[in-house]
Amino acid sequence: MTIWNRYSNEQQYEYIEYLKMYGALSALFNQKASTTGAPYLDSKYQETVYARSFHSEEVDIGNTPHDIKSVIDNKNIGIGIKTWLNSKPSYQKVMQLKSFKDEIECFRYPGKEAELAGKIASIKNKKLLVDYGRLGLVNDKNIYHFATRDEGTVVLRETTYPMIELNKLSDFNLSEKSFSFTDGLKKYKYTFGDSQIWMYFDPQAEDTYELKSINIDIMQNPFDFLKDAFSNISKIIVPTVRDAVYLPLYSVHQQGVPEKSGLNASHGSSKNKNSGLPRPKYEAYIPVPKEFHNKYPNWFSDTIDTSKYNNKAIELNLHMPNGEEYPARLTQSGFKSLQTNPQSVLGEWLIHEVLGFDANHIITMGDLENAGFDSVKVWHEDINDKSQIWVDFAPVGSYKEFMSGNIPVEGDN
Repeated sequence: MTIWNRYSNEQQYEYIEYLKMYGALSALFNQKASTTGAPYLDSKYQETVYARSFHSEEVDIGNTPHDIKSVIDNKNIGIGIKTWLNSKPSYQKVMQLKSFKDEIECFRYPGKEAELAGKIASIKNKKLLVDYGRLGLVNDKNIYHFATRDEGTVVLRETTYPMIELNKLSDFNLSEKSFSFTDGLKKYKYTFGDSQIWMYFDPQAEDTYELKSINIDIMQNPFDFLKDAFSNISKIIVPTVRDAVYLPLYSVHQQGVPEKSGLNASHGSSKNKNSGLPRPKYEAYIPVPKEFHNKYPNWFSDTIDTSKYNNKAIELNLHMPNGEEYPARLTQSGFKSLQTNPQSVLGEWLIHEVLGFDANHIITMGDLENAGFDSVKVWHEDINDKSQIWVDFAPVGSYKEFMSGNIPVEGDN
């Protein structure tokens, strides 16, 4: 059974109606749409209405493998969202690997095709595993939901989204500009110029299912329609004030991950002085810099000014992107530590489940950068209840961007 068929008819209808509305306005975005008959569809809009219609979450934090997380029968399903013109079989971009360009280029010559395929596939799988740990996903349960656009029509399809089977790589084809291979399940292509992985989408493949063909009526003059619609608006609703902030996963002072504190707190000196007893495995915390407290002294509490330490921990609940919730607190001198209770919960999830390291590994900036993040985004779903905090990773450089007054760019695949 497809994921699509596990949503209600009402949810499917709402999603289709949103696509029809956007498609009708195609001439706003693409002047050729009204003559070619192919509707326009922006992938970010598609992600937003998918999440809205199917009561799901947008989880793309910048070049991460999954755009949406749906919870079905208490199981997390990762979903990639794609759209493009023409329903014929074609390769489509699915992952960017610019930060791994040098590693991949080492095998870019005849005679090393197997090693090249193995390197590309291993990197792709590692990025998938990071997202599995972050979102609580499992392999072979995730999908691509994609919309192809032809004259007057949007066709919705669904296909499997597995990891690459490393022991079944074959059919290597190396050229000056690209390299293609398969694992027997999917066909892949890597383009050297832009360091992108492409996947072959075939509407006739055994693991691909047509969900719905939608007729789209494109307005010839959507500008007049919008002008009339806005003239009837009597009240403009002011959007909710943005509550999200960003925190670093490294020491701002050291510009790196400390070897015995923060994410590596378990490697610090014993809690029992002179006992020689090691700290608990995976003990870790998220650093909260003094500069953050100075700029946002009441973000964690309306009654406690965190720029003025008063020896009192702030009790919280931390909601993780995999759907779990844990008791947490803002504590230590200067409120410098955001940690779960016990601390090992945060560390085991971040270090072991997401990054894939054991308790003996010392986390470095390189580890974070390879995973694609060095910061976390934290926010309140209800700004009137600051005890409930949601957290997810944020792309490299997000904390610096945020503290400089900019809004970090997320979800750029």
